[in-house]
Amino acid sequence: MAEPWGISGPDFVWLYGGLVVLPLLFAGLWTWSLRHRAADEGTPPGPYHLAALAGGTERVADVAVATMVAGERIRLDSGGRVTVLRTASGDPLTRAATELVPRAGAGGLYRLKKLLSRSAAVQEVRNELQLSGLQVDERRRRAGWLAALILYLPLLALGVARFANAMPLGRLAAILAGLLVVVVAAVAGTVLLLRPSRTVLPTAAGLRVLGAARRNPALLPGVAGAVALGGLAAYPDPVMADMLVRAGDATAKGSAGSSSGVSNCASGSSCGGGGCGG
Repeated sequence: MAEPWGISGPDFVWLYGGLVVLPLLFAGLWTWSLRHRAADEGTPPGPYHLAALAGGTERVADVAVATMVAGERIRLDSGGRVTVLRTASGDPLTRAATELVPRAGAGGLYRLKKLLSRSAAVQEVRNELQLSGLQVDERRRRAGWLAALILYLPLLALGVARFANAMPLGRLAAILAGLLVVVVAAVAGTVLLLRPSRTVLPTAAGLRVLGAARRNPALLPGVAGAVALGGLAAYPDPVMADMLVRAGDATAKGSAGSSSGVSNCASGSSCGGGGCGG
């Protein structure tokens, strides 16, 4: 019996299976090359840049909030609501945070962090990291997955056509059907990976810089450095750290006012007056 398209079923399955792997392999190698690109490590990154490398855009917002609390520019009440005490100047991140406080409203610190992490000021930090080669270039990363998607679509059409041709001839096509499921899953995965990501993906150089900062915290002293590397939980005052974590966490937000530590901090009895709102 003549083989469909002049190629036997097993041979087609082997060939098709190999083709299915190629787009994923290409995108993976492309991302690997982006992560290992040469970087400009001459200028050490500041706390915002290290925060982005260590914890993404929300960590950048954490650093801005923590420095404003420490500088007595904002205060938190026991429910996590934010009040501006002094208008911030100079730093684009703290200026942006000050402007966003009214929009945060009842959402308090949690809402403020979300708004700030999506602001143009935080995006500029990401842009600077990408230009310096410490963060994977988002547009180039997406371009690799777009190329993979473009390759997968004709592969999917080819597999469907072969499956449709095999069925009337009574040929077994279970393996081909399984490969088609794999291709559909791969298409769905590439579509998801094509979406703009707020995740900060450090390059190998970015990881080296971050590792050096972790090994020698003295390179980035103070509140900004501690929070950049450790998050709000690393705020030097443990009572205020507890308040910041609870107010900034959606799951703990509702219980922020019930914590004794939070209540003490909000009343100003356990830490600095301006930072706690006392």
